[in-house]
Amino acid sequence: MISFVENTNLPCGKVKALICAGNDNEILDFFESHGIEAFKVSSNENIDSSVSSHADMSALHLGRERIIVDKMQVILKHKLEEIGMTVFETSEKISGCYPHDIKLNFTLLGRRAFGKFGYADKVLCELLSGKEIISVRQGYCKCSVLVVRENAVITDDVAIHHKMLENDVDSLLINKGDISLPGHEYGFIGGASGKISENEVVFFGNIRNHRDFEKINSFLAKHGCDFVCTDDGCLRDIGGIIPIVEEKLRN
Repeated sequence: MISFVENTNLPCGKVKALICAGNDNEILDFFESHGIEAFKVSSNENIDSSVSSHADMSALHLGRERIIVDKMQVILKHKLEEIGMTVFETSEKISGCYPHDIKLNFTLLGRRAFGKFGYADKVLCELLSGKEIISVRQGYCKCSVLVVRENAVITDDVAIHHKMLENDVDSLLINKGDISLPGHEYGFIGGASGKISENEVVFFGNIRNHRDFEKINSFLAKHGCDFVCTDDGCLRDIGGIIPIVEEKLRN
């Protein structure tokens, strides 16, 4: 049975469609070989070129068929509407340098929403009405977080780590580095990973090359998750993935 992913970042079945950057052919080939359709983010020339095609900068899944995208993502909006999604647009185009480019960069965990909400898009704030809003200092909140379960995350940001623990979320803090992001000293763990089924995390590149691999592997196992790598190259931040369609097993 094909259906929309009910909970943001947390598919219950095998992912059949997702949103991602479209500029890494090895990763796109990986998705195709696993029967996953990739909806590509158009490059946004109004923000830093290193993150201009990143999914976590241009879209935020709100659960089920609801999603909000950057106002300039016209092609993506059209394609998502074609598969039956209800697509909201930001109140204005995402542009400028940090922190003005983080209008959709938030981590949703069930009824909780983490991020730097002073810079959130107005439409997003309206759509999150009813959720518990938890402010963090790190503006690139989704970039910095790999959601493992609704109550379990991996992050390379100390402030986010402590905020997660304060809110009863099991959080593994890892070292920054060992993740490539052209134009920057390093990339982020959330941008270098994502879930492609209930119990499987995909890493873009080889997670075994990360200095904290053993801790990461143990944490995933603790929460009943395995992992797969797209290739044997360096771990790289592509802006993460947004799983939107999944195949659930029939009862």
